[in-house]
Amino acid sequence: MLECNNISITRGNKRIIHDLSFAAQQGQFIVLLGENGAGKSTLLSAICDDLSYSGDVLFHDQRIHQLDPQQLATKRAMLLQNNRVNFSFSAAELIAMGRYPYHETRSAQAEVVNEVILQMSLETLADRDVTVLSGGEFQRVQFARCIAQLDAHKPGTSGKLMLLDEPTSALDLHHQHMTLSKAKSFAEQGNTVIAVLHDLNLASLYADRILLLHHGVIYHDGKPQDVLRPEVLQPIYRAGMQINLHPSFEIPMIFSEPLTGASNA
Repeated sequence: MLECNNISITRGNKRIIHDLSFAAQQGQFIVLLGENGAGKSTLLSAICDDLSYSGDVLFHDQRIHQLDPQQLATKRAMLLQNNRVNFSFSAAELIAMGRYPYHETRSAQAEVVNEVILQMSLETLADRDVTVLSGGEFQRVQFARCIAQLDAHKPGTSGKLMLLDEPTSALDLHHQHMTLSKAKSFAEQGNTVIAVLHDLNLASLYADRILLLHHGVIYHDGKPQDVLRPEVLQPIYRAGMQINLHPSFEIPMIFSEPLTGASNA
């Protein structure tokens, strides 16, 4: 469904992404892992056509920058890492912005927004000014906007692409799982989700596939049990770790260790 072919990105005098290629299929929940500066968010921005790059990004076999922007907006949505707004919209109004590319009546739009609010348990936030929400509350509202934009509240939706840049960074434990469970279910319907995460254990719990980036290239690509191994992770993260199976699931769980010497710095 999505192909990135020989993507290279330079910012200033620094090459951020180096000749990177991968393909993502419908039904996949892909997590991008890697240390700070590895190129994860930059890669998502390229897929959104928000910055210049060399190479090709194909969506349903068409170059993404050649697709009609309004049509594309019904099929691809992105949750940005830095996405605060400075205008006094209500949470419901911000979610409704996801419906902008659709030609629908106000009553139809309101019906979708109300359904998304209920699905994502945002009733207590719906009428609040988004400029006074906490970071986690605002992140939940922006994720709901992506849900509304892609019709992800509908069980039959398929063939769409959701891009999430650190969607759980400000969330408590319950809402981390609520967000990623919704994204996982959306992928399982026949859509594709690509998410940047820093929590290795959340990646293990939800990813079908992990792309581990390092210095702008794909250092490792595979299932969580293939990527989340000490010999793969320790050279990247420069920290000691123990990895054991989750007591309820046959997936790896990572227990990091404090930095105890200059050799680990």
